[in-house]
Parts: sequence; C-alpha cells; structure tokens
Amino acid sequence: MKRAARCLPALLLACLPACAHATEWLAAPAIYPPDTWQGRSVAQIRVLDKLDAHVQMLSVPVGQDVTYKSLTLHATSCLQRPPTLPADAASWLDVRDAHAGMAGFQGWMAVAEPATGIFQNPLYDVQLTGCSGDNVAPVPLPLAVVAAQPPAPTGNGTATPDVPPGTPAPGGSAAPAAADGASQPLSPMQAPLVAPPASSPPPATPAAPDGGGAAPLMLH
Repeated sequence: MKRAARCLPALLLACLPACAHATEWLAAPAIYPPDTWQGRSVAQIRVLDKLDAHVQMLSVPVGQDVTYKSLTLHATSCLQRPPTLPADAASWLDVRDAHAGMAGFQGWMAVAEPATGIFQNPLYDVQLTGCSGDNVAPVPLPLAVVAAQPPAPTGNGTATPDVPPGTPAPGGSAAPAAADGASQPLSPMQAPLVAPPASSPPPATPAAPDGGGAAPLMLH
C-alpha cells in the first residue's frame, strides 16, 4: 500500500502531458461583441407615485403612448443584451407630466446605468425595468455566424461596429450608411443629440450641462 502511494505522484506527472494535449482541442466559446443589442417590442416601466407610495408596473409598446394618471409615456425603442452578454436593457423614452410647471424627460434609460436609469420629479419616479414582447429590429446575427466573421478593421487598426444609417454619432454627426445596406444595433449609451420623432410635440426639457443628449431631472 505504501509503495502504491509513493508511485501515485509519478503517475499523475506522467498523465499531465496527455491532459495538456487534450485541452488544446477545446475552442473558446462564441460570444457576441460587447456592443450588440436585440430589439424588443415592449418596454417595462415601473412608476412610483410619491403621494400615496403606490408602485405601478406599465407595459409600454414601442411606438405607442401609455397614460398613467397625469403621466404620458412613449417608448421609441427598447433594446436588451442578447445571450452570452451581461444582462442589460435600455429604452429611449419620452415622459410628459400634464401638471403645469412639471419638466418632462426625453432620452435613454438604461437598467445597468444608475445615472440614466431613473427619472424623478416631485410627484413620480419613473424607471425602466426591462424589455419584453417580440423580437424586432435590430436583430443580431446567429451566434455561429458572428463567430465565423472576422472583425472589420478601421484606419487605426481596431475593429468598430457599424451603426444604422442616419444615426447621430457621439460627435453629433450622422454615421454613413454601410455599403452593403447591413446595419448594426445602436448603443444606448450614444444618445442622439436630436430626439426621435414623437407622436406629439413634447415640452421643452432642461439642457444637459455638457451640451449632450437629454438627461433626467434629479430633484431631492
């Protein structure tokens, strides 16, 4: 028994080269690029009424208005991360309060970004909780196709995804359309400087301090 115990380390060392050779055949799992988004047809919104502490969950179909008390909510788009990426959701929302003097909100809300994930005014807290419904554009390519495609190099040697034609770039200018007509999802963190068309003209919102896209009004 003692002799067998002394031989065990030698046997393990002898097996290590074979195990190392076996691991060489394991390919890395395919994952989507970090800027990939999947469009969904419904935005899930949580509204807190500060007067009676009532919490209401609202399903806002993309492209439609939903009214709750004095609030009117309109979702222009709702995006979520596809599988293989950390869970997140973002939606371009237009929130209007019918009370006189109440500032509205127009811009991106992101679940994983506390700075853009909630809108507050003296009466309500409005927060995006996720996306649901059917899959709509932008629709990522199948994961097997994404894994087989090499990244497209840019002038500085790095890979940068395309954005939909006419989408304002971070600097404010519209990105050119892809030559083959293919479009990639818009990153919700790149909020356009010009808001998407709404069903009715929204009230004026305070300008962001840095002159960028609209930001929620934080009142305490």
